[in-house]
Amino acid sequence: MNPLLPGALALLLASQATDTRVTVPGTSVSLALPAGFVPMPPDVIALKYSRGGTPPAYVYSTPGPSWAVNIAFAVRNVELPPGDLAPVRAALERSVQGTPGLRWVGHGIERVGNRDWIVLRFWVNGLDQPIYNHLRASREGDRTLLVTANVTKALYPKYAAQLDEAMKSLK
Repeated sequence: MNPLLPGALALLLASQATDTRVTVPGTSVSLALPAGFVPMPPDVIALKYSRGGTPPAYVYSTPGPSWAVNIAFAVRNVELPPGDLAPVRAALERSVQGTPGLRWVGHGIERVGNRDWIVLRFWVNGLDQPIYNHLRASREGDRTLLVTANVTKALYPKYAAQLDEAMKSLK
């Protein structure tokens, strides 16, 4: 038997388990989902995102029953002003400032793909444990595209790198 065959087979199998690229419906943006993420059913979206505000239109998640780790997409009919996104970033930062347990990990503006993204990374208190949030916002024509990834503290070590890689894959 060829001694390279087991390694080649492992590479082949690993490549089949790679991320899936999805296009955010109604936009020109796509993202590489972590392996194993599936679309969250609309009834689960309505339940999980019922704490106020308009729920995201599309959510991909680790499978149920807990749907614990999420990447969500929302397109809002709000046009971001032309030019520098720093004033919008500052407004978004202020909007989460009063959230219980807020602890900043990082914030700024990054160029990913061919567009600028406002990036906010932070922890907040969840119902029973802290939740890590990675939010990105960008222009999508005359609308605003919001992409959020979140994970509980308990699952953070397992999923943090995958979520951050997914967010960096936006194009």
